[in-house]
Amino acid sequence: FVATFLVVQGLIVYYGQKKETRKPDVLIILGAKLYGERPSPALLRRLETGLELLRAHPNSLVIVSGGQGADELISEAEAMQRYLLAQGVEEHRILVEDASTSTYENMEKSMALLKEALPKDSLEALSYGVVTNDFHIFRSVLTAKEMGMRAFGVPAKTPPSITVTSHLREYLSVLKYLLLDRQAPFFQLFR
Repeated sequence: FVATFLVVQGLIVYYGQKKETRKPDVLIILGAKLYGERPSPALLRRLETGLELLRAHPNSLVIVSGGQGADELISEAEAMQRYLLAQGVEEHRILVEDASTSTYENMEKSMALLKEALPKDSLEALSYGVVTNDFHIFRSVLTAKEMGMRAFGVPAKTPPSITVTSHLREYLSVLKYLLLDRQAPFFQLFR
């Protein structure tokens, strides 16, 4: 247990701090909890990080990805779209994926949305920036790569109030992903 915990936490921390300089053709901002219709601090940090990149790369598309939780009044994707529109991001740059309930579904449904919006033969050539809180980058990027995306992580800071619980929960989520959820052989995920 101790060995797996240290290895997995090491990967989570390493990838959560890794800075990429690649230009994203498509940003995928993953959803997080809402308070009614208002983004939680974790989601707000994801949005702020994504907005920085969208302003730096005005030709990039963005997918806001997240369904509606039982205690949420709207989908996470709708709340994210509202935020980006209010910050001046053009509506034609935003694709809304509002049905996912997990990281795997975020990626799967985002890819399906892109297949409808863009020529299929161009999807493999695109560069995908996955925006989420730093503790979630490792698993999110692995999942995106499993979907065939040339993905890299764009880490947003995690609010201090949820850092410890997020890392503990993510350890269990990574183990579940590696042992039960993944479809591709493990070594292929690190290409």
